[in-house]
Order: sequence, then structure tokens, then C-alpha cells
Amino acid sequence: MHPRSRRRPTASRMLAGSIIGVTLVIGATSGLMVMQMRRSAWDQVGRVSQNLLESVEHMVDRNIELYDLSLQAVVDGLRNPEADGIAPELRQLVLFDRAATASGLGAILALDPQGQAFVDSSAVVPRPLGFPDADFFLVHKAREDGGLYIGKPLRMGPEARWVIPLSRRLSYADGAFAGVVVGTIDIGYFNALFARLSLGDRSRIAFFRDSGELLVRSPMLESAIGQNLTKAAHFPRFFEHHSGQFVATAYTEAMEGLFTYSRIGDRSLVATVVVPTEAITALWRPKAGAIVALVTLLCGGMIVLTLVLQRELERRGRAEEQALAANHDLARLAHTDGLTGLPNRRHFDEAFSRAREQAARDGTPLALVLLDADRFKLYNDTYGHLAGDEVLRAVARVLQRQIREPEETACRIGGEEFAVLLPGAPVREAAARAERIRQALARLQIPHVGNEGGIVTLSLGVAEAVPGESGGHCFSAADAALYEAKRQGRNRVVAGPSGVDGVKVA
Repeated sequence: MHPRSRRRPTASRMLAGSIIGVTLVIGATSGLMVMQMRRSAWDQVGRVSQNLLESVEHMVDRNIELYDLSLQAVVDGLRNPEADGIAPELRQLVLFDRAATASGLGAILALDPQGQAFVDSSAVVPRPLGFPDADFFLVHKAREDGGLYIGKPLRMGPEARWVIPLSRRLSYADGAFAGVVVGTIDIGYFNALFARLSLGDRSRIAFFRDSGELLVRSPMLESAIGQNLTKAAHFPRFFEHHSGQFVATAYTEAMEGLFTYSRIGDRSLVATVVVPTEAITALWRPKAGAIVALVTLLCGGMIVLTLVLQRELERRGRAEEQALAANHDLARLAHTDGLTGLPNRRHFDEAFSRAREQAARDGTPLALVLLDADRFKLYNDTYGHLAGDEVLRAVARVLQRQIREPEETACRIGGEEFAVLLPGAPVREAAARAERIRQALARLQIPHVGNEGGIVTLSLGVAEAVPGESGGHCFSAADAALYEAKRQGRNRVVAGPSGVDGVKVA
């Protein structure tokens, strides 16, 4: 036989073997890709659920904190003996001036020791309401240290709407039980907030009490509100860690889902986001089926290899996009102060430079406010660094409430020092804004035995950027004004050399 003839079967066998080998390789590769797609879909939903849950936690905790301030204002007002001697209409304004601004908060009632309303934020003459058997009333009656208590959901009003009661104890001077101050949050308010955060029509957002009572579920399911979840087999898993994820069957409806949960701050509440496993499967199974079909039809030769290489390039492209997104997140974190959540010094320098350029182009004023906490080192030495960190967070919260984002910027530029950029504000207006910041912190009444007045205060310096001068000149002017405020006795606002007098606080 001709050597060339002998080589043909050998070449055919080699080709067949190559095709079989390629088929096996492609089949194995396809199987691994399907597994990876499944794992990626679960990982992606898990990460998005965690991010969504963080938004839910912050939203719920922030609203409860604001509502608690309204309740505390009423408690403090009722403790004031001078409030009993003023006219009812004026007393109403004094007790509920802060409560009126709390979005989603229903009427606030003050209940006497028998559970009957004697003060009503919605009427000068209290409505004939009583809650002697409500869980929040019984808890405060039995305990002096109840603090802010989040009660079981109730139906209230002519429409019998579901609400969440928030309450605080009233006590006489000797500590005896004097009643309860209670306000309510409309559950529909939270549902409206959560509707903008949904992962899809089939996802669920909820939070419930440690004792198991479901408070909010979005989308709304009225039959589930107030339902006790302790009967669910997976309920103990919510308390194994502060936060986590697991797969289980929902108690309120027969649906298997990925549960992502976390406690809400230091409150006796747990928030959870549930995504059905069917919805997660729908993210990867159709694609996996398409890959299997494609590999089966086009298995062999360079066509299959080309398709696999093309898919690999696409995968790498997605990986690069994810890497770019991750780098973007890292860059954002690099501009954020980890303790207060405010932008840091690096962000301030960049924002200050941009603001000066914009002010120069537009011919508009630009004011800089520098501030720091008075005798902060002494505060740390007296109360400890953890308490000092809380003071810095309190200053940050005051600044966040006082500035008008995104035009204005508040930053922590180091230690107890903060800076506020006020584009468009002349120095007089900036000094007035700085004074409101100083008063807002003073109203918190944070104890500081080593400071004048016995509370934590701020000193603030204000300067206006002058066209043609460097940013360092403006910063130095604001710093000099801050130093002058310290020299004059602290707890005051001093403006730079633009002619505005310093503001002294009694």
C-alpha cells in the first residue's frame, strides 16, 4: 500500500479524535460555564440584596430616629412645669412644634396612668381615646427603662389603617409612672418608600420585631401585618448573626427564596429582603439552555472554537466592566471619611478648587466656613474616644441637615475640624448660616463638663473667596477667623475681614 494511502486513515482517525477531543473539551467547558453562570447569578442577587438592605436599614432607622425626636420633645415639654400654666393653644404649639414636621407620623397622644388621652397633637381638646390594654402601655407601666418602644401594629382612624406605635414613658419627679407619650407611623408610608427600592415584582421587603410580629411588608399584604413569624422553621436563623443570608420557604406565602437579613441599628427590629429562587434561576437558566443548544448544533471544528473564543472575550469584557465599576466604588470610598460619612479632605480640596473656578466664571460669591468642636481633646480625655467619635458624628449629622446638597458641600478635613463650602453666598449670609449650624449643635445639649456652659459647642470662622486670590488665602482667612472665635471665648461665629462682625453667643 502506498505510504500516502496509509497516512489517510491515520489522518482521519486523528481528525476524528481531534473532533471528539474538541467535543469533550467544549462539553466540559459548557458544563463549567453553566455552573459559573448559576453561581454568578446567585452572587449578583446576593450583592444587590445586601445593598438594597443597607438602604432599607438606613431609611427605617433614620425615620424612627426623627420620630423619636418628636416624642422626646413632647416628653420634655410635659416635664416642664411652666407648660401647665400657659393657654391650651400655646401649649399645643410648644409641645408639638417639632412633631408637625415629621413626614408619615400620625397624631401624638399623651396618655395618663389609666391609658386615657389627655393631650392630642391633632386637637386642642383631646379626642376620647384610650389604650389601657395596648402592649406599649403595659410595657412602660411595668418598666422604667423602656426607652423608645416599638409596639405591635394597630389599626387606627376611620379607615382602620395599619400603623406602628412608637412610645416613651412619662414619669413623675419621683420616678413613678405618669403615663405614656405615643405616636404612630403609617405603614403605608414605608410601603411607599420601599416601592422605589424593589428588585422586581416578585421580591419582598419587610421588617419585624424581635418578638416576631411583622410590621411592614412590601408589596403590601394586609393579612400578613401583625402576623407572628416565630412559628416559621427558619425564624431562629435571623438571630444567629447580626446579618446574613440563607435559603428558606417564606412563612406568609409558599415561596422558596433567598433571605438577606440584618438588624436595624441597635433597635429590636430585623429587616429582610427576599428574592424568589425561581427569579434567580430565571436569570441564568435560559442562557444556559441556549449555550447547550448552541454547542450541540455547532459542535466541532473551528466554528465551535470561534464561538467559544468569542464568548470568552465577552466574558472578559464583562469582567473588565465589573472591575471598572469596582474601581469607581473604591475611588468614591477614597473621598469619604469612614467615621462620619462626610467627604474627606481630598474631596474638599477638589471641590474647593472647582467651586472657586465656577465662582470666577460666573462672577458669584463663594464662602468658606471652618469649624471645630470646642475643647475636643479635653472631651476625649474626659469621656473617652468612643464618645468623642459620637460627637463628631453628631456634628456631621447637623451639617448634613443644614447644607443644601448638591450645590453646597460639608467635609471633615481632619480631627475635629470640618469645612462647609457655600457657593453663591456672600460673607454675611454665610455667617448667618454658620450661626444656625452653631445653634443646631447647641440644641443637642451634649454634656461636656470641661467646656463653658457644660455642653459641646462649636467655634466657626467664615471667609469669602476673593477673585484673583489663591484658595490658600481664603482658607487662611477662614482659619484666622476660627482662631479669633476661639480667642474670644469659643462658641461663636467670627467672619473674615469682609466687614462682618463676629457673632457672640451668650
